[in-house]
Amino acid sequence: MAAAAPTHAPVCSSSACRAGICSSGTPFPSFRSAEASAPGWRRREPYPAVSVVPGSAPGAVAVDTEVDTLLDSVKWDSKGLAVAIAQNVDTGAILMQGFANKEALAKTISTRKATFFSRSRSSLWTKGETSMNFINVHDIFLDCDHDSIIYLGKPDGPTCHTGAETCYYTSVYDALQSSKPNEGRQVMTTLYSLEDTISRRQEEIVTEGGGKPSWTKKLLLDNQLLCSKIREEAGELIQTLLENEDQSRAASEMADLLYHAMVLLRVKDVKMEEVLEILRKRFSQSGIEEKASRNKS
Repeated sequence: MAAAAPTHAPVCSSSACRAGICSSGTPFPSFRSAEASAPGWRRREPYPAVSVVPGSAPGAVAVDTEVDTLLDSVKWDSKGLAVAIAQNVDTGAILMQGFANKEALAKTISTRKATFFSRSRSSLWTKGETSMNFINVHDIFLDCDHDSIIYLGKPDGPTCHTGAETCYYTSVYDALQSSKPNEGRQVMTTLYSLEDTISRRQEEIVTEGGGKPSWTKKLLLDNQLLCSKIREEAGELIQTLLENEDQSRAASEMADLLYHAMVLLRVKDVKMEEVLEILRKRFSQSGIEEKASRNKS
């Protein structure tokens, strides 16, 4: 995407501008696009926060006022900061929390890499600049009061410095029961809690050996049983439509089908996150285009 036409003369040659952003109070360019108002996910390219003016002094940039207007709408605290939370676009997991100032938010808009302000170093830092585990931002949300920010994105690797997938793996209720934090645990929605349970049942087959297996273990051990149950549950879901059964019945049958399908994914070593990522990418193209691309591959 080409940079927006400048509406201001060169305004800044500070180190912040040389880093690709402007210091507080400097206007930033618009990030509007034709896709912005379209429903659903759309592929959005990195948006240039600043543009270099040909023939100008090193570091000088030209910008317009629209991003500056948006940044001014944020209710920055007395230190010019707001809470910034990074969230996984596919799983919904909260990855980390930090602080952002105007420059950090502007740089995130421009580069689509989650960028924060380090209070200890008094400088900007982009998550992944050392570890290379960047958080690639797909969208940015402000809350209703405009005093906190969500970077909705896809991490390249573990987010926490400990190597955990997220920084949030300590359950308060577990801690109250003197349980040790589990770095493999995440703040999970119902879907991912189910996936985690299925995964642990598979591990128990190896570690615990004999004994009466649970239903999930039976499915994991018997591909024919698993496949027959998926066919059965799919048929029962279809019947809720053909026989005009109520909504609760359809929801129940879908839950059964989803559970058995997730067991199959565990057998195939496929994560639900991979499935949702494919769905997200398909949002930006028509069904006909998607089918054609699938046939070619």
